[in-house]
Amino acid sequence: MTAATVATLAQSQPDADSGVTLAIVFALYLTGMAGIGIYCSRFNKDLGDFVLGGRRLGAWVAAFSAQASDFSGWLLVGLPAAAYLNGLSTVWTCIGCSLGVMFNWMILAPRLRKQSEQYESLTVPDYLESRFKDRSGMIRVISVLIILIFYAGYISAQFIAAGSVFKAAFDGRVPWGEDTISFYHQGLLIGVVVILGYTAIGGFMAVCWTDFVQAILMVSALVAIPICGIVKVGGFEPFWNALVAGAGNDFYLAIDNGKAGAAFAFGVVLAGLAWGVGYPGQPHIVTRYMAIEDPKKIAKSSLISIIWSLFALWGSMFVGLTAMAILPGTLSDVDLAMPAVALELLPAAFAALALSAAVAAMMSTVDSQMIVAVAAVVQDVYVKLFKGNPSGAGSVWLSRLVVVGLGGGGVWMAWSGQDVFSEVLSAWGGLAAGLGPAIVLGCIWKRTSRAGVILGMICGVLVTQTWNGLMGVMERAGNFPESKLRFLADAVPHLNSISLLVCVGLNVILVMVISLMTSNESESA
Repeated sequence: MTAATVATLAQSQPDADSGVTLAIVFALYLTGMAGIGIYCSRFNKDLGDFVLGGRRLGAWVAAFSAQASDFSGWLLVGLPAAAYLNGLSTVWTCIGCSLGVMFNWMILAPRLRKQSEQYESLTVPDYLESRFKDRSGMIRVISVLIILIFYAGYISAQFIAAGSVFKAAFDGRVPWGEDTISFYHQGLLIGVVVILGYTAIGGFMAVCWTDFVQAILMVSALVAIPICGIVKVGGFEPFWNALVAGAGNDFYLAIDNGKAGAAFAFGVVLAGLAWGVGYPGQPHIVTRYMAIEDPKKIAKSSLISIIWSLFALWGSMFVGLTAMAILPGTLSDVDLAMPAVALELLPAAFAALALSAAVAAMMSTVDSQMIVAVAAVVQDVYVKLFKGNPSGAGSVWLSRLVVVGLGGGGVWMAWSGQDVFSEVLSAWGGLAAGLGPAIVLGCIWKRTSRAGVILGMICGVLVTQTWNGLMGVMERAGNFPESKLRFLADAVPHLNSISLLVCVGLNVILVMVISLMTSNESESA
């Protein structure tokens, strides 16, 4: 969330009384999250309990927590903003994400749950090392580095968003001021303390149960706002007419966004569908599959998760369309679509719940990422690489110290309030290309080899990190006067839009080719 977004949103807030209502609702919400953490502390007897919940997740909790940790603030802010700006063509992003969710639950989840228990794996690096019988430790080291490097920016970005939402909601509208510390830093510290509190105390189970509650809050807000918008304008037909009038162009309500040929195929369709290929490489999502209590419950969790995702994704898109119908041309920053329309349509208390849903989306992602990072530090580095042997209770307290350390590092990175949203996109792509092919092929293709996985993880990260630089070079080469390479500059937007698809696809091909060229030292999938 940019500084401009925060400033404009602050101006759009209603009167001071609503600020007090917002504060009360936020306080109740945060207190509830802390209470869940305290309750779940009883389940933490050893490291397996803290980082994987002792594999005790029920079908509903596994489904809701996986999707809540998946979408983060993007679902409540980014996707409505995209719909507000691009109209119905955003449907391709919804389809791409839906396909990614379906693949993860229907193809990946049952295999990963079975194999991770077979290998007694607590983490993704644990699973990959055991699956490919890597006695050198290279797979573990590379996968841990991928997780820690890309999660650093991911976590700090969520902290920045928490501080920004707090500032936008309460600046000038509550009795206390910011004489000694700004509203941004107040919100940053409050959000961090609550997240660290329930994560450190309750561990994986607290994270999953808070995510369960947050998932309900998120989808409720995304469904309620479009319904309220349709009711306000008098029905679906007037709503559609308001959309047409607000958009002011003919292609806003077309799924092709007014484009044809390569621009439609690459810039609209594949750009949206490409989101789906990132899902298997996200450790904070796939660890839910490893933690399900009974593999037989995966089918039930799959159905619940897919239905939730459809309501959430389509609801999010219609929130953006509702903002266009109700507030056409009034937003200086499209990131304001969800908060602004919620404040316009809902009473203060319910608007506060909607804004709490935005905070919930951020919290449900960062707490899950912190648990994965803790597992990487304690299990993969301290126990496996350095042969540490903490006791059951000792491992839990060590994990809690790591949570606090990670939180402190995140606060330090987020304190200046700089915009690190690009780090989130980079992290999604880096994890997708670095870990996704290794996890998927390890689960479904018995000929996947250790050498293929190692080279694939390294090259996947390198390709994602050099892609933007390559695109910049191509664009500059095509922009020179009288250049004969103009087609390069014209191609850059299309190539950028499908960068995730290209990077993951190239990595899959590389892993398969190297695996076919080398002897298969792994067990059959």
